[in-house]
Amino acid sequence: MLSMIEFSLFNEMNRGTGLGWLMMLGIAFCGAVFIKTILTFAQSRLSRVLKGFKGIWDDVLLQCLAATKTWVLFFWILHPIVQSTAVTTGKKAVLLLFVFASAVQIALWGLKCIRMWRDDVVQRKISTDGESASAIRLIATGIQGLFLIALVLVGLSNLGVDIAALIAGLGVGGIAVALAAQNILGDLFGSLSILLDKPFIVGDFIVAGNDMGTVENIGIKTTRLRSLSGEELIFSNKDLLESRIKNFKRMWERRAAMNFNINYMTETSKLEAIPGWVKQFIEEDPLLRFERCHLMNFDEASLKYEIVFWVKDPDFNKYFDSQQVLMLKMIRKFDEENVSFSMGARPFYMQGPEAEEGVEAFANNGGGNQPQAQQQQQQRPSSLNS
Repeated sequence: MLSMIEFSLFNEMNRGTGLGWLMMLGIAFCGAVFIKTILTFAQSRLSRVLKGFKGIWDDVLLQCLAATKTWVLFFWILHPIVQSTAVTTGKKAVLLLFVFASAVQIALWGLKCIRMWRDDVVQRKISTDGESASAIRLIATGIQGLFLIALVLVGLSNLGVDIAALIAGLGVGGIAVALAAQNILGDLFGSLSILLDKPFIVGDFIVAGNDMGTVENIGIKTTRLRSLSGEELIFSNKDLLESRIKNFKRMWERRAAMNFNINYMTETSKLEAIPGWVKQFIEEDPLLRFERCHLMNFDEASLKYEIVFWVKDPDFNKYFDSQQVLMLKMIRKFDEENVSFSMGARPFYMQGPEAEEGVEAFANNGGGNQPQAQQQQQQRPSSLNS
């Protein structure tokens, strides 16, 4: 008897009569309520178990369980029941509702996951890097848009719509839009590159080509700098990234090289002592670190020395203050040791009887003091010939 009743009910469902539809709807409704109850119970239990778990994956699981809709479960159960019968009327409508419900549910899960990922990253970066947090929000919005577009295309494909022509049309249209707005898109991606890669941030002093200034704002299309003379410099993000950028804010130390010239008449012992004097002066300043000081070259008019040292603070004013103190110490020491700097004039030397005759003629013409000229001539080394 029971078997006959079951067979009769199955025939009603298979034929798609009114009673059959009521039975299928009732089964789908009861199943949806039952599954939702289980999911709610599992969510409450998991929230207690995963309470001390670190990370976002536990939160993602709990949020997805909470975002599961009962009416979606209803269509998920109803669709396979209808498909297993020989019903013709209403089957396409159920399929349409099933695809729509599935797309909505997947969209809810996907958007929830993307949003939670965005909030987690932004929360970790907002205190240290506000620019990256803004870029993450923009990227998350773009990902959400692409996700929804892909979901719509998949849904249309499951409904039997030929999306190949649609995708081809979107591709051609996308190429046309990209060509028309390539400068804007280049600046947009340049902004994302600056915010994520961070070749510079707001507050850095940079040099780009022949222009320099402090970064005041990094926008979607342009970056704005404040130059040393006070005017605002506006750069396109794309053009700025294509140029060579020098970031002085990230220079922890400054390497300085300085040259000076000494007269050829300086005694050899003092020439040997000059590097030691310079090293002592540099080591007296706690802001400087000595690297080297050498007699570098024989110029036409002087002996050329080169000093290389490091400034432990990148501040430009401190660098010039320390260099000024170093130069003043060198001037005082050279005055004490009777070491003269060369003015760049080519020296002219005379020796022998011709030199004495020249000195006498110079004195007779009122050109100077003869004893002093003769004394200077005697002090000149014999190895220098004109």
